Amino acid sequence: MEPTGKSTPSGRFYELQREVAAVRRGPYMLTDEIVIAPLTRRQALALSDEPDEERQLAIALGESYAAVVELFDERPLDEWTAFQQDLYAFFFGEGARELPGGSAGS
Repeated sequence: MEPTGKSTPSGRFYELQREVAAVRRGPYMLTDEIVIAPLTRRQALALSDEPDEERQLAIALGESYAAVVELFDERPLDEWTAFQQDLYAFFFGEGARELPGGSAGS
């Protein structure tokens, strides 16, 4: 007899997904229309290989890049700087590394 209903996938991969999803920071909501998703592994690898700062920004912002650039292009530079600092703090700041399943090290 086959079970009715869907079962929850099992294995440590799926356990980690559920644990991290419960505490994940993001997405970053800049405006009602501009929402920046958390970085993927692919984006992080691309960032590490990219020396150009503008291209790094395009990689990090993903599909939101054009909208973010348009929003800030005619704004004072200090607003742009504040946004960049806030975005970085949101995804990588204090508490961002406190993920479940991690190791305390030795």
